[in-house]
Amino acid sequence: MLFQVGNKVVHPSYGAGTIVGIQEASIEDANHVYYVIEAVAKSMQLMVPVRRARDLGLRRVGEARRLRQLLRLPGSWVVPEDQMKNHNIRHKYMQERIKSGRFSEVADIVRALSSMSSQRTLGKVDREIFNRGKDLLAGELALAAGLEVRLAMQEVEETLVATLETEQG
Repeated sequence: MLFQVGNKVVHPSYGAGTIVGIQEASIEDANHVYYVIEAVAKSMQLMVPVRRARDLGLRRVGEARRLRQLLRLPGSWVVPEDQMKNHNIRHKYMQERIKSGRFSEVADIVRALSSMSSQRTLGKVDREIFNRGKDLLAGELALAAGLEVRLAMQEVEETLVATLETEQG
């Protein structure tokens, strides 16, 4: 098995959580073993099939120091002009990057949307992607640093503001 009870992990779609159990369940005459994950940001449990965990992108939570470094990087993703004009293309691209579950990619999208929001009001879909990205970042940072999610979110938002101020000079 890749993980054990007590491991802190990130599911690309549902965010960070702690493995609280490994259990067997029968589904249609077949027994399967599942990781039972308690999500950090929401009051829910996930059941991820052990044999599919790697394919689904389940991974260990990053190290707090490294996550904070990634969060503070200057805007490494500039929205191409064609994506700025075509919101459908931009949304699809951003959602794919968010769904990757990789902290660095999620942080890139969140920084780009933070920059966009400093120039204009974000539309509904951009705002949803922005909030989803911040939730994913805060959840992983909270588990990595041993913080309450609320405090991790505050750190994410303060870092975004500071990074934006630095970029704008």
